[in-house]
Amino acid sequence: MKTLPIIIRNPRALKRTTLLSALLITLALVASFQNRSAATADSTTTESTIVLDTNAAPLIDGTFQVVSNGFNTNPHVSCNLATYTSDPLRASSRVHYQDLSTGTDNVIPGDEYAFASGVSGSRIAYTVSTSGRYAIRIFDTNSQTTTAVPGINRVGPSIGGNLVAFEDYGNGQFDVATYDLSTGIVTPLTNDSLYDQSPKVSPNGKAVVWEKCQTSNDGCDIYAAIQTSPGVFTTRALTTGGGEDRFPSTDGEVVVYTSDRTGERDVYYQPLDGSSEVHLSIPGDQRRATVSRNLISFESRYLLSSDIYVYDIRTGNLSKATSALHNEMVSEIGVCNGVGRIVYVVPADDLESFDIHAFSFAAPHHAEDQIEDLNALVVSFNLPKGTANSFINKLQQALDAIEASDTATACLLLTDFTNQCAAQSGKKLTTDQATQLINSANEIKSDLGCQ
Repeated sequence: MKTLPIIIRNPRALKRTTLLSALLITLALVASFQNRSAATADSTTTESTIVLDTNAAPLIDGTFQVVSNGFNTNPHVSCNLATYTSDPLRASSRVHYQDLSTGTDNVIPGDEYAFASGVSGSRIAYTVSTSGRYAIRIFDTNSQTTTAVPGINRVGPSIGGNLVAFEDYGNGQFDVATYDLSTGIVTPLTNDSLYDQSPKVSPNGKAVVWEKCQTSNDGCDIYAAIQTSPGVFTTRALTTGGGEDRFPSTDGEVVVYTSDRTGERDVYYQPLDGSSEVHLSIPGDQRRATVSRNLISFESRYLLSSDIYVYDIRTGNLSKATSALHNEMVSEIGVCNGVGRIVYVVPADDLESFDIHAFSFAAPHHAEDQIEDLNALVVSFNLPKGTANSFINKLQQALDAIEASDTATACLLLTDFTNQCAAQSGKKLTTDQATQLINSANEIKSDLGCQ
């Protein structure tokens, strides 16, 4: 059952900041595209393998746009808001955010050396360097305010809902920790001698996934932590042994990652509870898989070119997002309000520039996704806790009814939701906020066939 969220260095580290890692990964992808040798032992049982043919994948009908030209990296997307780092290896390095619907591009204010961002709703989490020390900041594009995460030697943040996860080197180890924006509390997720890195937070802020490696690049497995109550997490290993399992991403339902355990790098995914695993067997190398609303995007490198593909977990269909002479890589997918958006890096042939592009397309239509979008809209309004929880609880009940195939009850709950919005219009909600919520709920009712 889906659950909607309730509101309630040391010198070693300086050599492997997330900025440099991201850029070096991009350069390595262009320069070599070589596999690591796969480990022979495999203690993870693959429940099923799906063989896919990229040559048979149809092109997705959509719209392309250039987000930024120049020396850029680390693109991320949440609804129509994209972020990226410009001039990442220069003193002028800054984090930009752009409204993909209007093309309006802005720079997060501040004189710090800023890089390695993540985005969720109107909030952007990013890394700053001041006096040779690294720290995490969260910038709200709506209020134009910045929140500092306490502590230093912390880099590579990911944000979802009210939760920020990041790599923490403050204790001389390579650990992963979280910061809760609603409580201001930092919670360590790991405390060991291994390399815990590359954390990603689900959009609802209830799950964190990351790599746990023997060294910074080898012996990597995927771990997940599910938040059961504020600051309390249940942690489990999702993969163990056999190959390099890297770069996880989660939409709150499944976690997706790549592994070279079969001799070439393929995409794998499994539920967050670790109950099963699916291997997408595809010719060539697949890299940088991300997931949103059951759509997995990834870069596939075969022979002399690389393109971005989209796999639909619900239908098992594979589609091709890009088909160009240049290579597309280091991408991220986000699905919001029925629109899928992929942001990605396009390197120039001479490697003198790395441009950021975006591709938008109509995503498969599902009532569950629409309710999750409506929930995200409620959260984005930053309403008083009691008001927000009242709306979210109603949406959770409607979602439960839909998953139980009880459309009639779902329709009644959505009507209750719109009535509640109307009653709060001009009070806890502005007139515009109430109108947005009511219109979105009515659209879901129409799709469900409510009378």
